[in-house]
Amino acid sequence: MRVRVELWPRGPYRDVVLLVDVLRASTSIGLLLEKGASEVLVTASLRVARELPADLRLAEREGILPEGFHHSTSPVEIGKLDLSGRRVVYTSENLPRALALAHGARVVYLGSFRNARAVTRAAIRAAQEEIAVVAVGHRGHEALDDALGAGFLAKKLLRALPKAAPDDGSLIASSLLRAFPDPQEALWHSASGRLLRSRGFTEDLARASLISHDQAVPRLSGIESHLGRAVYRFEADGTD
Repeated sequence: MRVRVELWPRGPYRDVVLLVDVLRASTSIGLLLEKGASEVLVTASLRVARELPADLRLAEREGILPEGFHHSTSPVEIGKLDLSGRRVVYTSENLPRALALAHGARVVYLGSFRNARAVTRAAIRAAQEEIAVVAVGHRGHEALDDALGAGFLAKKLLRALPKAAPDDGSLIASSLLRAFPDPQEALWHSASGRLLRSRGFTEDLARASLISHDQAVPRLSGIESHLGRAVYRFEADGTD
């Protein structure tokens, strides 16, 4: 078994991929499913998100809730919602770019600090040859929060798979973990964290840094096209 870490999505991927977008997509989508959402449809397009049939539509652009959406993508706000059995449309600027590169993988999961134990166990069960832990990044660049999250998940995988040798990406991520042993401190100093703090979402950093708090593991269960744009369907692992 191989464990590889990418601090920026490159691909190709053939086996199991854990995509890590700590602030906020993988954290928030995991929380949506943890609270009972039946499925989460992910798109980069606000127009597509407005037209897809859904019980709830979540989006945020420059700290503002766009017209036609019910709530932001904030984990704090999601934590207040009744989501049991509801179909949710979720917009993300960064995650769809990584998902487009992961289309050749057998299994795609979303990982975060919050579901670290559950997602690493699911990945080990599903993998045949390789687990790729991929930091999604922020607006076309590497992101400290995602790199730390990827390193944290890789560390758990390598502990559970003692015969798996770490690659260079794992070693780089491990160095970051030593520099920031407290996940919340890392999120606080990251570019995404600073952006969220400037918009009043400080509590989101605390929510995103909780370790193994959730059991839901978002798994990519389908891809469709709407208005020429990709729409990615996620369900809790084991439900599709």
